[in-house]
Amino acid sequence: MTITPVTRRKHGLRGSEDGATAAEAALVLSIFVGVVLTIIDFAQAFFIWNTLQLVVGQASRYVMVQTNIPNPPPGSASASCQPPAGSATSCAISALTTLLPGASPSCVGTPAPGQYCVSASCTATSCSLSALYGFKFVGTYTLMGQITVPIGLPPD
Repeated sequence: MTITPVTRRKHGLRGSEDGATAAEAALVLSIFVGVVLTIIDFAQAFFIWNTLQLVVGQASRYVMVQTNIPNPPPGSASASCQPPAGSATSCAISALTTLLPGASPSCVGTPAPGQYCVSASCTATSCSLSALYGFKFVGTYTLMGQITVPIGLPPD
């Protein structure tokens, strides 16, 4: 019985591992690149969330100090935050938009990806300030920095 060259060639390729390294590298590299990009995206989200917390904290300190100054001089920043001239809410919105350029105080619902929204609601004794950011990763997420601060309290 004779073996034809075509059959001999087929039999020789069965045990061959040519191209296995390239296929394994393609699988491993695609997973590796996906993990690295996910880490970068979550790092960016964490940075933005941390920035929102910082901005809201700074704005809340500003509102707390400016609204608790008794008899501020006319024309000062604290005078514009006092009840006759303005409100703590407008003072808080002003502080938030100053600290977060491009932020919009008039967002409806959740912010679009890449959009900052700020809001403040105040009562006689406290203000609740929040800053939102629309973040797009696999889905669309809203990152939030929020704080409630006391205002208008009598000094100790």
